Amino acid sequence: MKSWARCILLLLLLLPGGRGDVLPSVCGRSRDAGKIVGGQDAQEGQWPWQVSLWIAGEGHICGGSLIHPGWVLTAAHCFRRSQNPSFYSVKVGGLTLSLLETPTTLAAVRSIFVHPSYLWEDTSSGDIALVQLNTPLKSSQFTAVCLPEAQAPLTPGTLCWVTGWGSTQERDLSSVLQELAVPLLDSEECEKMYHIPESNLSGKRLIQADMLCAGFAEGQRDACQGDSGGPLVCVINSSWIQVGITSWGFGCARPYRPGVYTRVPAYVDWIQRTMAENPSDTCGCHSRASEAQPLLMLVLLALALPGAM
Repeated sequence: MKSWARCILLLLLLLPGGRGDVLPSVCGRSRDAGKIVGGQDAQEGQWPWQVSLWIAGEGHICGGSLIHPGWVLTAAHCFRRSQNPSFYSVKVGGLTLSLLETPTTLAAVRSIFVHPSYLWEDTSSGDIALVQLNTPLKSSQFTAVCLPEAQAPLTPGTLCWVTGWGSTQERDLSSVLQELAVPLLDSEECEKMYHIPESNLSGKRLIQADMLCAGFAEGQRDACQGDSGGPLVCVINSSWIQVGITSWGFGCARPYRPGVYTRVPAYVDWIQRTMAENPSDTCGCHSRASEAQPLLMLVLLALALPGAM
């Protein structure tokens, strides 16, 4: 094969789209470098992957995060009432829940994938779901959050951020997206907190291997109703990585009752497999595959020419 044809073929193989990637190559970058109790208003562009899951006739019920132009990551328990995609839509963009805010997109839902291990109980493992949008978003409309490695270490004490429109004092939803910095907690310490007093919960273990705790022993600051499904993100290697999904807790911001999140690293393989088995019409990586088509044509032409081998 001619040397220039080999070079083009190598370049083609090195392109992300040529490998069939299902995740965007650029993620976790905000424009600035449920349930939030004790938090503060977020600023425009700080959390561009944050979305609101709406149900017909009611509006906001859960948070979520864009992990791809055509996919949203959220909690399984958000779909207790129905798993019919036509009942739901996803609001993308803006800091409020108003559809009059710009820029705002209300995206239709094509499919809902609830993890098969979820038991539809308040403290069940497997509280994770994927929402496939009917039409993938244009790249100018969103920034995806990065997913962690499957074996990513989550060190207790690491300061991370939870965001959402949930209750600010165990009552009405917040009109503006809220943000709160919370430290990751050791799972065994979190388990002990949930058994204070010792007569509480009849000795049942609550914090499972696929769960992650974050918050404060003294309470006062936490996620709350309406934040469910939203992201818990940490800065790792200069990018925002989603390590948790707001899942459950007893009350909001109560002492010894920190927020409990679905541990995202435990489900990265399932996320990627589900997305790969249910491809969107386009994706953030598909554009690179499209760009590779002219190179592919050049390679095929080169191989067809006399003396190409």
